[in-house]
Amino acid sequence: MLFSHRTIVIALLLSAASPTWAQTQDKAMLVREAFASPYGKALTAELGKSLRASADPACLTDKALTADQLEPRGRDIVITWGTRMLDGAFALIDRQTSDNPFASAAELESLKSSADVKRYLAMEAPMRQAKILDLIFEHFDRYNLISRVRLGAVSPLATGNEALLRLNPADATEEKLEEFAGKSRSKALKRFLQLSEQAGAAQAASIKKIPSPPPLPHTFFKGVETDLAELCIRSGK
Repeated sequence: MLFSHRTIVIALLLSAASPTWAQTQDKAMLVREAFASPYGKALTAELGKSLRASADPACLTDKALTADQLEPRGRDIVITWGTRMLDGAFALIDRQTSDNPFASAAELESLKSSADVKRYLAMEAPMRQAKILDLIFEHFDRYNLISRVRLGAVSPLATGNEALLRLNPADATEEKLEEFAGKSRSKALKRFLQLSEQAGAAQAASIKKIPSPPPLPHTFFKGVETDLAELCIRSGK
C-alpha cells in the first residue's frame, strides 16, 4: 500500500530536517536541550499560561496545587511525551534507512571531526532545537484538539502568536549558516554539506518505500490526557 501524500509529507518532515540530528540516538537529550534554549523557554512560558487559564479551579484546590506549580510540571509532561513521539516516529525511519544505508555514511561521519564542520553544527543548533520544539508542540496541540483535552493551544503555528513566532530562531540561523558556508574555503565543510544533502535525499527516497503508512505523529501522545488530568486539565465535552 502506498503512502498518501499527507503521510509522505509528515514522514519527510520528521526525517529530513537534518541527518546530523535525525540519526542521533539520544532523542531525550535533544529534547532537553531544545527546551533549555531561549525559544524552548518561551514556549514553556506559553504552556504555563495555557495551563493556568485552562486548569479547573476546584480541582486545583482539592489537589493543593498552586498556579506556580503548573508550568514546571507541564513542561516535564511535554518533554516526556515529546521524547516518546520522536522515539516512536524515528524508530520506523531508522529501520528503513538501516535497510537502505547511505553509501558515503562513513565519510560523512568522519567529516564531523573537522573544525569548520564542528563550528557549522554548533551554529546550526538553534535551528535544530526550534524544529524539534515546533514538531512537539504542533502535535501535542493536535492530539489535545482531536481528543477534546481542554487545554488551550501553545504552538504559535496554531495560535498565530506573532510575538512567539518572532522568537523562533530558525530563519535567522539558516541565513547565518548560508553566509558562513558561502564565505568558507573549507573543503571539508563543502564536502560535508554535499554529502549531507545526498544523505537527506537518500533517506527521503527510502522512506517513500515503506510499504505501509506509519502512525501519525500526534498519535504518540495518546495517554497524555491522564498526566494532564493530574494538573486539573479536563477532557471531554
